[in-house]
Amino acid sequence: MIVILYRIKIIIPEPEMFLISAPDGGYVLHSMCGAKLDFVITHIDRENDFAIASRKIALEKMQKAANRRKLMDRVLDTDVVSVGRNVCVLNYCGYDVVLHQRDINYTMVSDVRELVHPGEVRKAKVKEFIPEEGVLKLSMKETMPHPFEGVETRHPIGSTRIATVVGKYGGGVFCNLPDGTVCMCNYSYQHEDSDFLVGDTVILVVQRYAEEKKQMYGKILSKW
Repeated sequence: MIVILYRIKIIIPEPEMFLISAPDGGYVLHSMCGAKLDFVITHIDRENDFAIASRKIALEKMQKAANRRKLMDRVLDTDVVSVGRNVCVLNYCGYDVVLHQRDINYTMVSDVRELVHPGEVRKAKVKEFIPEEGVLKLSMKETMPHPFEGVETRHPIGSTRIATVVGKYGGGVFCNLPDGTVCMCNYSYQHEDSDFLVGDTVILVVQRYAEEKKQMYGKILSKW
């Protein structure tokens, strides 16, 4: 990783970037452009105008300070370090935390990069904090209102709505309504899975709710 600070090139070797194993190979490093990074300078080459640094040392020092705090259930301002198609990495006080889509937003998207960008500061709620084990788990979506609240009024059973196909699961699809509500749909009898692609705009009918899961279910009638 190369950081340009005050017109000086700072090189952070890959083994000095993380305290945890980066997920999915090297995509994290390739998706960090624009991120805020903390590091400690370990060597200066004045003749060639560059420096060597360690982000790992900086993270260790920051974690020691964070471990004295009571973080459980708090809402924190976190730095977005890296964003990939299905996950993002947040950093808080030396902890790099990998978030999958289920912890990023209630709304399903085909690419997390539509929602989150490196360099942003985003709020996240602490779900678990075990400092002696170096464990910090966060959720961005739990800082947001749940789109299922009030769904009976906004989308009554039997109503038809325009939605966008954002993903598929065994036997059906995830559809996003314009207000962020996710509807898990199957197909009407005249359609097959191959008739619909991610990104298609469709007309669906609301069929039922699952209160305990905070989920709405429907059926796709046709393309829009």
